[in-house]
Amino acid sequence: MWMHGLGDPCKARTGREAVIYTATSWWTQCTGNYGGFASKNPLWIARYASTVGTLPAGWGYYTLWQYTSSGPTVGDHDRFNGALDRVKALANG
Repeated sequence: MWMHGLGDPCKARTGREAVIYTATSWWTQCTGNYGGFASKNPLWIARYASTVGTLPAGWGYYTLWQYTSSGPTVGDHDRFNGALDRVKALANG
């Protein structure tokens, strides 16, 4: 991330807020469950389970959910939380 007072380098370079990819357990342990990014940064939650579970502090919803790494295709499987127009808005800024 960035140091307070120096601005957000991702936003400065791309014009977009960074998507935060994390697991709730990691976020809680490593940030003290800091909730300050939730108002601006989309959440991509990693949880291999049948439900998304508890989200990190501040986020009331997830944007993307990585729910498994197995299935009919190779690699991780993710679910977008919204309609196609919202996927396009996220992709296109």
